[in-house]
Amino acid sequence: MAKGNCGSCGKVLTPENASSSVFKGGYGRCRACENERQKIRSRTLGGRFRLGSSQAKTNRHKWELSFQQYAAIVVSEKCFYCGGPLPNAAGGLDRESNGDYSWDAVLPCCGKQPKALGPRGCNEIKSGEIPPILLFVRRWYEKYGKLPTERDFEEKLQKFKAERDRTYKILCGLNSEQIKRLKNHTSVRRFLASLGGKK
Repeated sequence: MAKGNCGSCGKVLTPENASSSVFKGGYGRCRACENERQKIRSRTLGGRFRLGSSQAKTNRHKWELSFQQYAAIVVSEKCFYCGGPLPNAAGGLDRESNGDYSWDAVLPCCGKQPKALGPRGCNEIKSGEIPPILLFVRRWYEKYGKLPTERDFEEKLQKFKAERDRTYKILCGLNSEQIKRLKNHTSVRRFLASLGGKK
């Protein structure tokens, strides 16, 4: 693309439609194209991993998850509590007892997208005030009209951990090029299926 034009849409770069550094340098994207690019990147697994990590640091929590661990935790693409979809532009994790982000202390959890209509997601309801088992009880009752037993919770937790651990083992066997491709993908399941049924 010619100097002075957006590298994506081709519009002439101006002080109004581009950052000062892009306008002065003459190369790069206008604000609209850059915002769209960031939105797309934030929906990838790598983008959500980076976003979760930076949000944890901002909130003074330790982020002890590797990318492969994160991908294994969110492989189901469903909230542990209600079964709803995970957010597509956020980390999608819930910390046990409002602690740090570590392998055995997080569960996949939904959260309402910014400006989205409807009730708050499970992560927003919990906010460190409701223990995971109580939120699980609430969501189970809403879904089935009866209270779950402690065994129901344990069985669901064990099923989640088995799938998470199995996926992590597969992801640890990927080479660096495959990991790079996975980071640019939006779904662990679909990515593994594209490798020829590893999952």
